[in-house]
Amino acid sequence: MTRGTGPDSAGPLASDPSRISLGEIMDALGDRAFGALLLILSIPNVLPVPGLSTATGVPMILLGAQMAAGRHSPWLPRRMLAASFDRKAFLGVIRRAKPWAERVERRLRPRLPALAGPTAERLLGLAVVILAGILALPIVFGNQPPALAIALIALGLMESDGVFVSAGLVAGLLAIAIVAAVLLGLGQAAIAVAQQLIG
Repeated sequence: MTRGTGPDSAGPLASDPSRISLGEIMDALGDRAFGALLLILSIPNVLPVPGLSTATGVPMILLGAQMAAGRHSPWLPRRMLAASFDRKAFLGVIRRAKPWAERVERRLRPRLPALAGPTAERLLGLAVVILAGILALPIVFGNQPPALAIALIALGLMESDGVFVSAGLVAGLLAIAIVAAVLLGLGQAAIAVAQQLIG
């Protein structure tokens, strides 16, 4: 897997047994494509795990941008690779997600290849950038919908399943609508509070 700083790029945090770094996760995935890494990063937000939306959302923005640019393998800067999470909590999330992933895997198969091919991957990269940008925002109840959409897109890319990609895009549109509604509600509440303070 392409890196900007070599095998030690994850830094000293990788040696802390109580933490797992993003660099370690990428090393564990080996040379797998963007789909696997996006899936791993989106799962903690689907379940969800508090405090990981920004830590996982920002790398996904960069990965989506690389997909849109036509890059063949993921790359993350050294500082981002050194970002770490509580190992026990992260592995617990993966264990919780395993039964769900196994059920989904049985439904995955190559379908509608045009929606999961190289050309489509560039457009999907733009979708991931938008969804990951929303996911990274500190919005209450705003993390799960875009994370689910990214997870579906990632699964579709991994298995060349255009049906899952389509489901992810639909879920992405719903996620944008949900977050927009939340922001609108927060804005209206802020205006009401301001009017009461002024009046």
